[in-house]
Amino acid sequence: MKVTIADIAKKANVSKMTVSRVLSGKGQVAQKTAERIRRIADKMEYHPNLIARSLASKQTKILGVIIPKIEHMFLDNYIAQILSGLTDVALHNDYKIILCPVDISQKSDTAYLSISRTKMLDGMILVKTKMNDPNLKKLVEVDFPFVLVNYKSSSEKIHYIDSHNIKGAEIAVEYLYNTGHRNIAFVAGSMDETNARDRMKGFKTAANKYNLNCPEDWIIYGDFSKEKAYKESEKLFTGNTNPTAIFCSDDYMAIGVMERIKSKNLRIPEDVAVIGFDDIEIAAYVKPALTTVRQPIYQLGKSAAVMLLDIINKKENIDNHRILDVELIKRESA
Repeated sequence: MKVTIADIAKKANVSKMTVSRVLSGKGQVAQKTAERIRRIADKMEYHPNLIARSLASKQTKILGVIIPKIEHMFLDNYIAQILSGLTDVALHNDYKIILCPVDISQKSDTAYLSISRTKMLDGMILVKTKMNDPNLKKLVEVDFPFVLVNYKSSSEKIHYIDSHNIKGAEIAVEYLYNTGHRNIAFVAGSMDETNARDRMKGFKTAANKYNLNCPEDWIIYGDFSKEKAYKESEKLFTGNTNPTAIFCSDDYMAIGVMERIKSKNLRIPEDVAVIGFDDIEIAAYVKPALTTVRQPIYQLGKSAAVMLLDIINKKENIDNHRILDVELIKRESA
């Protein structure tokens, strides 16, 4: 038979209200009494009725993570670190996480709205959102709580957590310049994402500042894909002059570029230096180990979850646009 709060209260010789306070974490109960109630609840194998709880509190205690359907989505270390930060905050606040892959190729402007209308979620965290996504406007219109990760917007109605992407690109180029490189190529990410555009902007700003030799055909587009970066980087080695360094807009593309360099029987970093962006976990273990601009990916996820819970709980004076710092991690590839 299903164990109820009333059963625990009878066994503990306390009121149902006291048991409810202990199990919900709301309200004060003497420490010894609370510990005794939790022991009894565990021994009786009590499990809360989540539906009843959500009806009473008008909260489901579930957060949705909206992720576009991309190849190898659950093998992507960037997404894994984001989810790790989200999950830690959710568990600490007695929330559950639901992953909601969305097919962005359908060009719908109501995909997120449809998910919100299921009433299953208290709020959403959106990862790898495209620029000018019409779905965002719909969520704003219905005032549904959501936070964007690694995205920037000028709208005060859109909450986001991002990194200093422009600064990070400038740091990478400055480091290459200071180590003697003047012929530097750039591998761009998906230009329909704000972080990719910011890294492009940072690269061009630094290239102009240091008067680098960077013809237009030394800017190639890898779309945050290792495979595409490997394929497109062939173009960097077909002219009379090769770049002596390549800055990539993320680590996966940098790994693809390094594979291309090796296929040309060139040495890294002696012939061509390579710098990535993100500092995913495997960056330290590829050969040679990848020099990269570290953005705090785990902290991006954690901060997004904290911000979303603040919105859900109607906390005042929320910092709705937060940008985290980056740093250059020097390893063998540059």
